[in-house]
Amino acid sequence: MKAKEHFKTLIIKVGIKNIINLFICLFSFGTLSAQQSENVSSDDGALPNIIFILSDDQGYADLGSYGSKTIETPNIDQLAVEGVKFTDFYVHPICSPTRAAFLTGCYAPRAGFPDVQLWGSPFGLNPDEVTIAEILKTKNYKTACIGKWHLGNEDVFAPNQQGFDYFYGIRLVNGTQKFENFAVPLYRNDSLLTMRPDHSKMTRDFTEESLFFIEKNKKKAFFLYLAYTMPHIPIYPGESFRGKSGNGLYADAIEEIDWSVGRIVEKLKAEGLEENTLIIFASDNGPWAGHGEQSGSAGKLKGSKMTTWEGGVRVPMIMKWKNVIPASKVYSEITGIIDVAPTIAAAAGASMPDDRVIDGKNLFPYILDQKNTKIPHEIYYHYAGTWLQAVRSGKWKLHFARPEVRPGRYGESADWITNYAGIFKNDLLYNLETDIGETKNLVNEFPEIVQELKSMTMKAKEDIGDYSIQGKNSRPIGSTYLELTDITQYPNSKFARKVGEEMMTEMLAFQKKRFNKLSKSNKPLNNQEAEELEFYIKIFTNEKDK
Repeated sequence: MKAKEHFKTLIIKVGIKNIINLFICLFSFGTLSAQQSENVSSDDGALPNIIFILSDDQGYADLGSYGSKTIETPNIDQLAVEGVKFTDFYVHPICSPTRAAFLTGCYAPRAGFPDVQLWGSPFGLNPDEVTIAEILKTKNYKTACIGKWHLGNEDVFAPNQQGFDYFYGIRLVNGTQKFENFAVPLYRNDSLLTMRPDHSKMTRDFTEESLFFIEKNKKKAFFLYLAYTMPHIPIYPGESFRGKSGNGLYADAIEEIDWSVGRIVEKLKAEGLEENTLIIFASDNGPWAGHGEQSGSAGKLKGSKMTTWEGGVRVPMIMKWKNVIPASKVYSEITGIIDVAPTIAAAAGASMPDDRVIDGKNLFPYILDQKNTKIPHEIYYHYAGTWLQAVRSGKWKLHFARPEVRPGRYGESADWITNYAGIFKNDLLYNLETDIGETKNLVNEFPEIVQELKSMTMKAKEDIGDYSIQGKNSRPIGSTYLELTDITQYPNSKFARKVGEEMMTEMLAFQKKRFNKLSKSNKPLNNQEAEELEFYIKIFTNEKDK
């Protein structure tokens, strides 16, 4: 989309006031805020290159450096050897909110994107939000988003309209079952390449695109946001990695990501860029349980994706910047995805916007503190959608009572979140220093801690919000469906029914083609293909019976 056409679209779909605010925000980064007063830089003062690599649904225990005995990840583990390993790093329990929190430095409910959106929905990250890519553009960085976006399907919400010079990837989630189902359009910038890319080539292609971007911009400061779709289901490792790990598809996919990270590091070394490049690696949420060899492990942590137990929200995070931040350091204070943007901004000598609340902290002063006397967060809030389910402060974690199943609220806390919440009549308090698995409830032994945490939490409920409660400083999601003022009613709208029918029609046609191909194959089917064929047989047998 050309710049003038984009501007016109924004005015029509988002509103003139929002455009004015956006321009004001983009040109108001002159003064560093207090939280960014300690910036760092390389020895020669050059702006550093920045690479943020985000895996999808990777469990806490699914790296060698985080305890895995079955998955080999030497390249990512080497980042930890040469950098800082974070043991208590938190994200949101599902993918889109984590991505919104990363880009804005805010809890996702504050940034207006607390939950994932359905296929074809008219909602996305509000253009009024100022992303870390837009912040880095004020320092003349070349910026790229490669891989999974998942913050809006329509052009007005796409990466090229959110501060990224270049985009190659998908705007949606890559699937919701153990083999390919709905179409996942692949884009280069705003141009649609195909409705159904080869999932087994995604990791390789995203890596190749990243290497090309580095090559093209090696003489400039660049920011690369590389968001792999793996190991989110459906897992399709590259053909050279399928079966290589000997421990299932999930392990195959992780080992392919590790190999890809190794290629990126090798490229940086070959171009003499390693010492002036900040590399950050993390996962967007915990593993998605219940999918056999396509599910990962949270190790000793309880819970999984879509829950606010530790296994759903605590993930690996590693940061390396050679000769700038310490090597082989383990940092165990509370940190989170909300801290990544402020940290990146500080590395570039830029500032976060000062016209709105920013929740994250620049982590450099904390990891460089030799005496370790400072902590980034006195309290950290665990939101599942807009539902504030738990908080952590120091060693203590408090889950608020959930005496009944709450109805899902689309766009806020949908059924896929509320159905995972679990029921318990009373509050639960855990000491994570001695009970990382959240097994021993100490609520009766420490009532004063419970009361203190509840008191601290009242501020967040007023400020950011809670289930069905709008926070006074939470911001709206972007929408091109302006006549729908209540997003929770979207699934019942004519728009939703129309795009849902389009999705199902295309998907059914694809499934029939796959059924014919698999059922007539002369080659032996692998386990994933055999399971897929069995699924289609049930579908089309039932269809005939009707």
